[in-house]
Amino acid sequence: MSENRLFEKIKAIPKRNYSKQITPLQKLSNLSLALGGEVDIYIKRDDLLPFGGNKARKLEFLFQEAVDRSADTIITASTVQCNHNLMALLMANMEGMKTELILEHWAKSDYQYALDPNQHLYEFGGVSRTVSCGDPVTGPLHTMELALKMKADLEARGKNPYILARGGTCPLGNCGYVLCAGELLEQAKEKQVAFDYVVCPSGTGGTQAGLMIGLEQGGASAPVIGINVAQKNEKQLGAVCGALEGTAALLNVKAPDRDKIICHEEYVGEGYSKPTAELKEAIELLARTEGVLLDPVYSGKTMAGLIGLIRKNVIRKGSTVVFLHTGGFTPYYDYSSMAEMF
Repeated sequence: MSENRLFEKIKAIPKRNYSKQITPLQKLSNLSLALGGEVDIYIKRDDLLPFGGNKARKLEFLFQEAVDRSADTIITASTVQCNHNLMALLMANMEGMKTELILEHWAKSDYQYALDPNQHLYEFGGVSRTVSCGDPVTGPLHTMELALKMKADLEARGKNPYILARGGTCPLGNCGYVLCAGELLEQAKEKQVAFDYVVCPSGTGGTQAGLMIGLEQGGASAPVIGINVAQKNEKQLGAVCGALEGTAALLNVKAPDRDKIICHEEYVGEGYSKPTAELKEAIELLARTEGVLLDPVYSGKTMAGLIGLIRKNVIRKGSTVVFLHTGGFTPYYDYSSMAEMF
């Protein structure tokens, strides 16, 4: 399938069109100079998407499916350090749907909902129900016992729930990042930029898989380097491979070879959402050189990986690299003065 046919095929898939703009591709000259000036660094600003990050690209496909199925309630889950749940709640409100959220705190053993900085935002958004869950993720959300029980309970009350995949990562949702790859190729062509690498977070694997398919189908040879944010390669490579195969099957294209999956596990530290010295340096360096903020879970660790790979010459001198800023940072105001109102 040619480049144009693939992207046009995906554009023909119905979606809600929450994000109509093309996110900027900007050169980070100051950061490049701070790292020795021998690698040109660009940033793809998906943090500027509506609702605060990259998941908007995926969820607009999935909410269309929910609308088509006449769903009246969304059931979804994410870790308490992720903005997926809040984004899903706000999108559901736009569609006139209720929302039940699973707050997964397997990476935060001392979690208390009353102390969650997002608590007030969930409640401002009118969440119907929140359930905390410390069990580790063992598979897709639609196989999770708790999610299935919530679905059954809603159906018993005459509701029509839709289980929304974590982070929007599923074959249909991943199409959002196939399209992002096409967008990036067009921007690079307009700017006359030939990039040698794309660096992105590797969590549930959907973003990396979508980019890999889109770039390969678009004729680009640049590898997509995933920086692991949650787990080591023993599990991460399989997650990306599964996302690749499922998305390629949906689109009826050949999946990129498994040996093209590149994931770097050495920047995970002690695990998901656990800070590292490299993470702190990365957040400070980008803020102080380019005025761009990173979050401490996804994009921060990814930038730490990019910086490390440049210093190790894994990203070669004289090359050009695109860093995908996936967002995940929702500005938070102090609502403590309103505590008695909740």
